[in-house]
Amino acid sequence: MKMAKTRSNYRCGLIVVFLIISMLFSSVCVAAQDSKESTGDIIIVDGLGREIRLHEPAQRVYISYGIAGTMVYALGAQDKLVGIDPETKKKAVYVAWPPRGRSEFNIEEVIALDADLILVPGRNRELVENIEAHGLNVFGIVAEDLDQLKSSMTNLGKAFGKDDRAEQFATYYDDMVGKLESKTGKLSPEERPGVYLVGSSLLTTCGKDMYQHYLIDLAGGRNVAVSDDKALISGQGWFEISPEQIVKWNPDIIVLVQYAADTTPEQILSDKRFAGVNAVKEGQVFWFPSNLIPWDYPSPQAILGIEWMAKKLHPDLFVNLDVASEADEFFYMLYGRTYSELGGVLD
Repeated sequence: MKMAKTRSNYRCGLIVVFLIISMLFSSVCVAAQDSKESTGDIIIVDGLGREIRLHEPAQRVYISYGIAGTMVYALGAQDKLVGIDPETKKKAVYVAWPPRGRSEFNIEEVIALDADLILVPGRNRELVENIEAHGLNVFGIVAEDLDQLKSSMTNLGKAFGKDDRAEQFATYYDDMVGKLESKTGKLSPEERPGVYLVGSSLLTTCGKDMYQHYLIDLAGGRNVAVSDDKALISGQGWFEISPEQIVKWNPDIIVLVQYAADTTPEQILSDKRFAGVNAVKEGQVFWFPSNLIPWDYPSPQAILGIEWMAKKLHPDLFVNLDVASEADEFFYMLYGRTYSELGGVLD
């Protein structure tokens, strides 16, 4: 009887041990699987602060935003683009207008293209939400200040598996921003020349929530369209003004974007309405570079635009800043060819 009881206890003990081992094994397997899923995921954050989780680097990227195209090319990920004009895709972005998506966003087309990451302007929240509702990965790009631009490049580099290229850009960007800020950050308001930036028309300019505003500020200028004086306009986005407002602002320098302006520096210089404006009197009216790709809007090349503007506004502060040389270095770093090799000019 005692022996039978011992055997029974032994069997019970074996069963308990077996159950414990089984539970431990299952836990280890689940933990391993969870760990694999966790470490395998790529987590990025878009310009709206939305977290996007990818199981692998994006392979099929659809864009409906030209600025997004400049970032894709700068990161060396243009081979991943789908859904853009074939002829545009063949051209390097630095010798042509940034690659465009379709003129109208078509969700059915995107689904048919099997895109695994869609890049759109973050300001269009309705579009972002619509795409997300279809279960697609959508990245809303917001790059209207210095930090947002770098963040967009860093997160997209991660999404494309191009972390090294994104790091190259961020290192150059941070270094140059620091060098510029060390000099222009000490300027008093009186030492900052007034800048009027001409947008799509002579009477269209940029407000305080635009990258162009931050560009002017870091370069040591003062965006005349942004003022604490309630008698003047404190604009946002692109907005229109009157010729009289330009006269009232009396900018020291006028710059025109090459991709949209409906006028030229020569026309402004000869316009009798502005004969008394400082910029016209001193001949300080210029095209904003560059002839290859715009340097004023929130694209990777905008850092070169800040350098150019700083040199124009404060030549004495930036005697040793060779913008042409910097442009060559920057383009070679990202594209393998220098700016001058590609036919780029500054003025």
